[in-house]
Amino acid sequence: MINKRDFLVLIDEEYGYRYWCWRPNMSAMALEAWWAALSSVEPYFMSPEPLPGEVWQIDVEQYEQQCERRAESQAYHLHLHQDDDSVLTRPDGQPRYHLGWEGC
Repeated sequence: MINKRDFLVLIDEEYGYRYWCWRPNMSAMALEAWWAALSSVEPYFMSPEPLPGEVWQIDVEQYEQQCERRAESQAYHLHLHQDDDSVLTRPDGQPRYHLGWEGC
């Protein structure tokens, strides 16, 4: 299992078309449990900065470089927008949906 120092979450934020790195203040297992229990992504709609842990904005080139190295770095990916399309993806490509997910 990945510990909290060994992984990042790469975020593509649809609202502002911005890119972010997030180092959660929890283990990967706890991150997945936290996400699964999240009733809505609304608090993070305009910006992911309130997410628990350290969040910083990166430019598109940095984001693309991180995505290319995602498999080796064990990074998660988070598409962040609204409850119907926000999804956390594990390093192995498996999607994780939050409690309030309304997608089809």
